[in-house]
Formats: sequence, C-alpha cells, structure tokens
Amino acid sequence: MKKENGMTLITTVILVIVIAALVFAVVYYARIAVAKESLENLKTDLLLVQAKVKNIAGEYTLDKKEEVLKGTKLQDMKEDTIIQEFLKKEQIDIDEKNKKYYVLKQENLVELSLEKVTLEKDSYYVVEYTSSEVYYTKGFTYTDGKTYYEMTQIENLEVENVK
Repeated sequence: MKKENGMTLITTVILVIVIAALVFAVVYYARIAVAKESLENLKTDLLLVQAKVKNIAGEYTLDKKEEVLKGTKLQDMKEDTIIQEFLKKEQIDIDEKNKKYYVLKQENLVELSLEKVTLEKDSYYVVEYTSSEVYYTKGFTYTDGKTYYEMTQIENLEVENVK
C-alpha cells in the first residue's frame, strides 16, 4: 500500500488560523488608512472654506454690507433638522450680538469657487464671519470616541492616532 502525504486536520486548522490572522491584519490596517485619509481630507476642506470665509469677512469689515456674506443665515434655518441636531451637540449662541452665523450648502461652495470641496449627504458647513470659524455639522468622530465639529478642534487632531 502506498503512503499518502496529504494535510492532516491539525495542519489544516493551523493554515486556516494563519490565513484568518493575515486577513484580519490587512482589513485592520486598511481601515486605519481610510480613517487617516478621511481626517486629512476633512482638514483640507475646512481650511479651504476658512480661507474663503476670511476673504469675505475682510470685505464685510470694509463695507459692512451683508450682501457680501455668502450662504443662508443660520437664524433662517433653525427649523432644518440637520441644523437642530447640530445646535443640540455644538453649544453656539446663534443670537449673540455681532456674530454672523451662516450655513454653506454645496451650491454655496460652488458659488465660492470651491467645487472640489464636497459635502457629504445631510451635512453643511456653518461659518461665523466675524471670527472666521468653520463648523462641520456632521462632525468627525475621533479615537477617543468624541465627535468634533469645530474646525480648530479638528485641525488639532493627530492623524497618527486615528484608528
């Protein structure tokens, strides 16, 4: 009788475990790479929006004409469900005197020549023209489990710690 040299049950189980570990590692590191790229893209978009907001704020400071301010007044969009959720999470006083809160939608970004900046579905940028602060209504959830909405907070997040 000829001796058969096939894989034993133990060898097969070990091989399956090794392959599963490799697949898990590849998926894990791919998710980290996607999260890092997502954070970097969001930071870049926020910086581009902020640069335009600073330009417009400069024009507004010179003329004091609200026509130069782009977007929809936040006050006029209080009934929008996305804005309501955002205002519950991010404590900003929209009635504060001398503050100019406006909502930028995708069509406003195109109007500002920011076609490459795209908003996700059901999200807006909220800008405050007097301080040039930019908020993202969807926010970014970081590894610490917190969701950040304000540009200055998102800008300080470290890409190396994204998981």
